[in-house]
Amino acid sequence: MRKLAVFLILALLTPTAAFASGESIGSLSHIHNVRVFGKKIYLGTHAGLYEYVDAKTVSKVSPEIFDVMGLTIDGKGIYASGHPGPGSKLPEPVGLLFSSNGGKTWKKVSLQGKVDFHLLEAYQQELYGADSQSGDLMYSKDFGKKWISLGKNEFSEIAINPMKKRSALAIRGGKLLLTQDNFKSTTELKVDIQPSQIEWNSQQLVASAGKNLYQSLNGGKTWKRLYSFKGTIGILAHSTELLVAVVGNEVWRSTDGGRSFSVIG
Repeated sequence: MRKLAVFLILALLTPTAAFASGESIGSLSHIHNVRVFGKKIYLGTHAGLYEYVDAKTVSKVSPEIFDVMGLTIDGKGIYASGHPGPGSKLPEPVGLLFSSNGGKTWKKVSLQGKVDFHLLEAYQQELYGADSQSGDLMYSKDFGKKWISLGKNEFSEIAINPMKKRSALAIRGGKLLLTQDNFKSTTELKVDIQPSQIEWNSQQLVASAGKNLYQSLNGGKTWKRLYSFKGTIGILAHSTELLVAVVGNEVWRSTDGGRSFSVIG
């Protein structure tokens, strides 16, 4: 365990700004991603993968030091991308890595030395990744083994439809878009919110807009407000067991799908 005077510097207007620049938690610099794996909160950082325990404690998950620029969890394992750190034998960039033991060890999947995914999303065998080097949005239908390019990435967020293959929601310039064909075409959903983040798994579809958390029960066509915070939601992440919202310098969690929250002290 690593004991820190932990605080979140999350003056976030959009998630894109946060992931591009990196945020800080205590002596950990450049927090690129916050993800939930079961009931654990993971931080993808410049110095590797960490677990957020509470406001004063983080725990290093893996001895492998690499700059975790892209991070996503599909329920059974963790995918990551980025750059090797000091002493690492990983290639530059690391391509797509996968861990089946909670991030303790990693195996190479594909695109080593070729791709640095920043935006990275997975659900079962489907993955989307935005390569920071080429600017392309890429898609895999076989757990990241083989990839195709979908052209230049235009999206700040992507949420894969857990009920229908090749279908996903995405955010572009504050607008919510739906694709049914891996982004060969998109349809704008005329909704009364301007979402900054979306999260979708087999249990729930949620979105953040300003200080409000919303839920959709019909694939994003309409939204109902679930919860309101006093400040803007900077980062939103969830699993089937836990929903996490980072608001200002506080990390809030919900175990009932967002109907109630408590701050992690």
